[in-house]
Amino acid sequence: MKEKIYLVFLHKIWFNHKKLHSIFKEKQNYKEVFEKINYTFLIKQWFKEKQTNLILENKKKLNKEKIHKILNNLNVDIIDFFDINYPNDLKNISNPPFLLYLRGKIDNKPKIAFVWTRNTTYYWEKVIFMLIPELSKYFTIISWWAAWCDSLSHKETIKNNWNTISVIWTWIDLNYPTYNRELYNKIVEKWWAVISIFPIWEPWNAYNFPIRNEIVAWLSKWIVIIEAAKKSWSLITAKLWLELWKDLFAIPWEITKKYSEWTNSLILNWEAKPVLSYNDILNEYNISENLVTNNTSINLDNNEKIIYNLLIEKSFIFDELLVKTNFDIWLLNQKLSIMEIKQIIKKNIDWSYQIN
Repeated sequence: MKEKIYLVFLHKIWFNHKKLHSIFKEKQNYKEVFEKINYTFLIKQWFKEKQTNLILENKKKLNKEKIHKILNNLNVDIIDFFDINYPNDLKNISNPPFLLYLRGKIDNKPKIAFVWTRNTTYYWEKVIFMLIPELSKYFTIISWWAAWCDSLSHKETIKNNWNTISVIWTWIDLNYPTYNRELYNKIVEKWWAVISIFPIWEPWNAYNFPIRNEIVAWLSKWIVIIEAAKKSWSLITAKLWLELWKDLFAIPWEITKKYSEWTNSLILNWEAKPVLSYNDILNEYNISENLVTNNTSINLDNNEKIIYNLLIEKSFIFDELLVKTNFDIWLLNQKLSIMEIKQIIKKNIDWSYQIN
């Protein structure tokens, strides 16, 4: 923390993630860089005149002692890009965040996201109560920090004593909306995870939504869209999922309803798989209801054994495994997903697979 606190200072005085990447191409002394900031240094880093003056003014006003005290009191972890705990999935983004503010711990279970439109009907409540209690046994439930569906998905997961992650669109402790404070505290107390990539005291704003959505998309392996109209923030996340070739699930509903227009359209166009019960998702990956607990060892079928025996010797990317196993693409993708769910294998930053 002594060294990384200066990274927090840099972030606060207006060094964004992209600029931090350009300055720190490898692990360096954040304190040294912070302390040598002056007009000449900033101009060399391609800051414009107006930006340079703003950074110098922010540095002068910065209350370092107060920030340090807040981080300690909240037990906030600062995870930089070079940290061993930095999520590999985030490193694959074209412009990954340079640092994460983390309260709790990011677990190794495969993650499934639940997203929806901001204006929903009460249909989503029934869907959440039907899906979350069972799916949370097998997946870490990840969502953003908003009202209604988001809150309820976290509450249901916590009630069943399984893992959940909230990716918020403010700084790590601003807690908007405020009525989620009790829920926020429960997540932190259970040592599950709250994640932010925004600088200290950053308030919520519309520009943060798509950034937060991208983090959710990259951290998750699967997404379930419950409700989405044709113009909805959830479409940003869903479209990103399709670009990443990740599995997309959608909840069908009445064709006359505004908030089922896009979910029904995704299913109609074969872009998302329809979900009528939690078993539809479990069956997609050949997961038996009585197989998974946090520490259960699960036997491999014949196809999984072939993959496992290959990965014992070395790691392989998907295309290499495709050649060596002679499986079709659908079968290999399914088996790799199942083995990740069982935490037998993991995917590395270079997209190769190895024994976990």
